[in-house]
Amino acid sequence: MARHKAIGRQAPSDGAEAPSAPSRNTLLASLPGDELSSVLERCRETSFNLRQELFNEGDKIELGWFPLTGMGSLVTVLKDGTTLEALNVGREGFVGMELVNAVYTHQIKGICQIAGYFLEIRAPDFLELLKTLPHFQIMMRRYSQFAHEVVKQSAACNSIHLLEQRCARWLLMTSDAVGRPSFSLTQEFLSQMLAVRRAGVTVAVGALERKGLIEHHYGEVAIKDMKGLRETACECYSTIREKADLLLGDK
Repeated sequence: MARHKAIGRQAPSDGAEAPSAPSRNTLLASLPGDELSSVLERCRETSFNLRQELFNEGDKIELGWFPLTGMGSLVTVLKDGTTLEALNVGREGFVGMELVNAVYTHQIKGICQIAGYFLEIRAPDFLELLKTLPHFQIMMRRYSQFAHEVVKQSAACNSIHLLEQRCARWLLMTSDAVGRPSFSLTQEFLSQMLAVRRAGVTVAVGALERKGLIEHHYGEVAIKDMKGLRETACECYSTIREKADLLLGDK
């Protein structure tokens, strides 16, 4: 079960720092002061642990979350139990985007991929704010488009690019999503997110370590050479960052 608490209190079990301000979420930080205050009045802080289930496909949407230091993952579960990541949602986004499109049940499973803090809002409050706050509505629609662009780019990436490149892209996107260069991540979980065998991930992670780009010990990943990792990643990472600047920046 999620744990609700005030900002700055005890951190989640992976040691992620407490957020200094709700504006660590890009969508919230983009709002004018009066709209931000209106949103925060309807939110409360919560934290989730690694792999904690948020909802299942078909569940009624009762809550949504603005990630602050944690990251959610939207995953497709096949009939044989295989789990494939469709989209990760970090501090640039919102979990519960179906509400923006007047859909009131979850269309995919949600789990906490990186433990940390989130701002939680009730679905009725979110829908009311969407109707009454113009800039909030614009940013949520832009994020919906950005999420679509990421899913489209990731599908192309997974079909064409080498596993080492994809692994580098995923690690960079995760670092961006949580706002720090180190985070908890097992190779087993990474293999699920990249839809490949664990043995393949072991080889890819090992190659990145030998190049001095990352360190990986006991389920913890630390990016040591951000520039080098970006050079190793496929073009999809820079494409996604360009989409973020275009759709979520101050334009």
